[in-house]
Amino acid sequence: MPSQQTSNSEQFSSSEFDYRLRLYHAGDNKAVQALYLNVMVWQPHAPLISFLKLVAKSTTTKIMYLTSILGAAIWIRHPTLGKIISLAAIGATLLQFWLAFRMILSIMRWNVKEDLADLAKHYMLVPVNEVKGDNEGEKGLELEPSGPRGFWVVEATHRVSGKTELAGCGGLDIVRGDGKSKAVLRRMVVSNCHTRRGIAATVIKAVMAHAKAYNLPSIYLTTSTVQGPAIELYKKHGWVEEKRYDISAFGAKVEDLYMRLHLRD
Repeated sequence: MPSQQTSNSEQFSSSEFDYRLRLYHAGDNKAVQALYLNVMVWQPHAPLISFLKLVAKSTTTKIMYLTSILGAAIWIRHPTLGKIISLAAIGATLLQFWLAFRMILSIMRWNVKEDLADLAKHYMLVPVNEVKGDNEGEKGLELEPSGPRGFWVVEATHRVSGKTELAGCGGLDIVRGDGKSKAVLRRMVVSNCHTRRGIAATVIKAVMAHAKAYNLPSIYLTTSTVQGPAIELYKKHGWVEEKRYDISAFGAKVEDLYMRLHLRD
């Protein structure tokens, strides 16, 4: 097995926090799940929020807006008819937003039930040594990759309070299909409280170093057009777009992007 080039922690700082790239701990699972859902669903620039904004600007939604306004105008002379038209248009608009919200949320929750349900098992992580957990008397295991798969987290410690939290994470998975195997960057997320501090770049470098240690030729990833900053980040680190697929829904134009990073010249 190649030497674990990414097992050593890397430390860096900002004005408020000290950051440390480290191996995944057995007690991190729930924290990683919560971080993933928060970044993908609830943060101001989360994919779910970005998608709902596109739905709000879609032609279908604009027609519903105009229909509700028309109903309000008709309401003046024909109260019953105008009321029906307005309320029906408003109801249809709200239903569309609710269905769009539920669709994206269900996808994210499915992801949590996939590899994030048991990170150690999925990414084939094995114990290195015991580490003390956050709660008194609780112990977790520091886990390192046993093969080409791996998962890393960035821990943030507040300089004043000493409080520690997960600021970001990312994994390298091996996906098999059509008789072939390929390395895939997955679950690359950074908390909104810790963006623009080099966290994503640090995780990506760890993933790349690990992939090179196993002589992997490429690292693939999938993202979407509602994740503009992520696309720019990946391009900055050498990923190139290979293809894209239309996944538009509810009148919102969205595409999935398949990108590849070549690790060999």
